[in-house]
Amino acid sequence: MWSGRDSTLNKKDVVRGRVEHIDIARGISITLVAMFHSHLKFSIPEVIEPMSLFRMPLFLVLSGVFFSYSIPPAQFILKKADTLLKPYLFVLIVALGFHYLSGGEAVAWKLKGIFYGNGDTIQWDWVPLWFLTHLFALYVFVYCLFSVFGFDKWSRQSRLILLVVFSVTGVLLVDVFWYAPVVVFGHAVELPGLPFSVDIIMISSVYFILGYMLKDKLVNFTPSWSGLILCTGVFLLISVFTEAHTDLNKRVYNSPLYAFVGAVAGIYGVLTLSWVCARFDGLKRMFQWLGKASLFIMIFHVFIGYWVYFLLSENVADESLLFLIAIVSYLMSLLIPLAIKNAVERNALLSLVFFPLKSNRQLRHALRVHRRAKAYAVVQK
Repeated sequence: MWSGRDSTLNKKDVVRGRVEHIDIARGISITLVAMFHSHLKFSIPEVIEPMSLFRMPLFLVLSGVFFSYSIPPAQFILKKADTLLKPYLFVLIVALGFHYLSGGEAVAWKLKGIFYGNGDTIQWDWVPLWFLTHLFALYVFVYCLFSVFGFDKWSRQSRLILLVVFSVTGVLLVDVFWYAPVVVFGHAVELPGLPFSVDIIMISSVYFILGYMLKDKLVNFTPSWSGLILCTGVFLLISVFTEAHTDLNKRVYNSPLYAFVGAVAGIYGVLTLSWVCARFDGLKRMFQWLGKASLFIMIFHVFIGYWVYFLLSENVADESLLFLIAIVSYLMSLLIPLAIKNAVERNALLSLVFFPLKSNRQLRHALRVHRRAKAYAVVQK
């Protein structure tokens, strides 16, 4: 073991109800997402492409760790819509407005694409937002599985069997609806997957549910040298010698068994890195900041990274300089969303759009002022 420390959860590991190394892993996860969508992907593809095996599965597993189904269905759906769909719709409708004002065409078709909620229907520089709609659908799906069918009360063996069934079903369906020709009201069209990417929900739910089932192990995670060496070796072997690749937005899930094992190995590596970073205050704070700003990075990183690269690389032909510009644009795609988050926190109107109503500081402050004024009026009477 790397440390003789007890593997049980230490109070120092929990900050305001969160687990430090899990929050750090969230920060690392969103940096990997931004890296994949940056121009670094074209400069060092041999480094970035293999990480597709665990990039999205990591995000899903971490989302499942703190899943709860303890509130009524309507409240749960409204809560997730408030957290995920509200900023999604706001940003894309504002973007559509700018598109229209700049002389853009096919506005009605693009609006339909926004409500369809898939990567290929969103278009522009906002494609990563497809994950917000899918995550909403995923939360609702898993909530129904737990609250309606009592999944959490099943035996461990039964739960694992269902996850295997989900995996097999997901593999069989992964590209069935991907630009599948259908006839709608007498017109032949091609479906770009199902709305909110529900056609991949069998695959994504497996990783999400595993995050929930392994919560205790993930929260109390303590890495070992042997585990890290084994996972690193397995990941490299799969990356180099198999065709395993995961890109669920494009309905790619090649060599699914190898892809799953590669995802597990990669996730172990990221958790190990997170555990190490938690021991260094500078790294810990940096990744926690990024993790807390993950929504803003998810929304804005492609738009910012593209325009920074476009402006800096104009008339530049030197490959070394272009690589440096790619690094700068990638860093800006992480840092500028942090600044946007900071600005939103200080703006009452934007806070209502980007932050959940229940946790909105501006709204809570306004409600407190209202209650005090009401109480004061009662006393005066």
